Amino acid sequence: MDIQDIFIKNIEFIESANLPKHVKKTALDIAQCRTNAMNGHLYQCPDEHFSVFLRNSCNNRFCPKCQYRNKSLWNEATKNLVINTDHYHLVFKLPTFCYPFVNTFYKDFLNLLFEASKKTIYKIIKLSLDKDVIPGFIMVLHTHGKLNQFHPHIHVLITDGGFDKSNNKWVLSQNKLFDFFQFNSIYKVILKKELLSFYKKHLSLGNSFLDLINSNYKMFAFTSEKISEPYHVIDYFTKSIKGSNLNEQDLNTDDEIVSINVGNLSSDLSQKNFIKRYLLHVLPLGTKSIRYFGIYSHKAKKCLNSAKLHFPGYSNLDAITNIHPENFEHESDYLPYKFCPICKKHMILIEKTLPFQMPLYVGHTFGDEPPNLEFFNSIAA
Repeated sequence: MDIQDIFIKNIEFIESANLPKHVKKTALDIAQCRTNAMNGHLYQCPDEHFSVFLRNSCNNRFCPKCQYRNKSLWNEATKNLVINTDHYHLVFKLPTFCYPFVNTFYKDFLNLLFEASKKTIYKIIKLSLDKDVIPGFIMVLHTHGKLNQFHPHIHVLITDGGFDKSNNKWVLSQNKLFDFFQFNSIYKVILKKELLSFYKKHLSLGNSFLDLINSNYKMFAFTSEKISEPYHVIDYFTKSIKGSNLNEQDLNTDDEIVSINVGNLSSDLSQKNFIKRYLLHVLPLGTKSIRYFGIYSHKAKKCLNSAKLHFPGYSNLDAITNIHPENFEHESDYLPYKFCPICKKHMILIEKTLPFQMPLYVGHTFGDEPPNLEFFNSIAA
């Protein structure tokens, strides 16, 4: 039983649950993705060597089934984007006393976390580098801990130093950038200001929330680690950017209980509680979970390519694809049936169907068991 099976089995619970509209839609999308509840399309080789009937993917950004290829595309594009030089991996956390209020003000808290993290980075850069030096950094939101519990924090991959446009050279930080002991307090101060500003707009949070802002300095955590190359961090980011952070092999499921096992950690949940925990990570509409700045922004392609000339074996941004990874945020599902596996000609669409309907052509030609995607892939292989 995989994640989709759990959602399908509990479809009545999902439909009756008191959930925000976009969250319920995500749950139903996951349950229905590529099933008979979706519209279908029949594709055929122009020479009639091969036909395949497929149900649509939901293409919901939180669906684990149809986001697998998008993860791969983002990974490839991001590795092509970044410079193969020293980077820092930073982590900015939201204080745990905010967690009980996040569901009510989800988008506000996430934007607050992004804003405080970004301001901290720019403050540190201003203190550490010349004003004309432009770094590149990518911010990735994670809302989960290892066992998929709610734990919002931001990971950042940022260059050690940056590009000096005026002198056309790459400038290193001389190992002073993002020193933990020197700069950890900056994030605490900035985050506290952001939280106080948020509180003034939402006084209904009460005086106890204000007291926590003013007292819990130890909870405002910032960590940093210098790395010699960025690619393994991008691989780590890729696990969680689309679909789910959960690997199917980490789940054990019976008729009632879902066990999540990651390393030495484990958690046993009822299927309904597993669904509730999963849906905690469905972001509000319009929330960008990945953000790009400096020479890694989509507006700085020319500057980035100039910077890459200073590194051996550099890859121009257009070498593999001219699409910035930011544009993969809502990429449509991969279509594996574009070419006939026999004659390699482009497959053509010959019929569309509504949910729970079989194409007339398929019924006349193949009876009750038309060829499916697995059969197509076995022939193509």
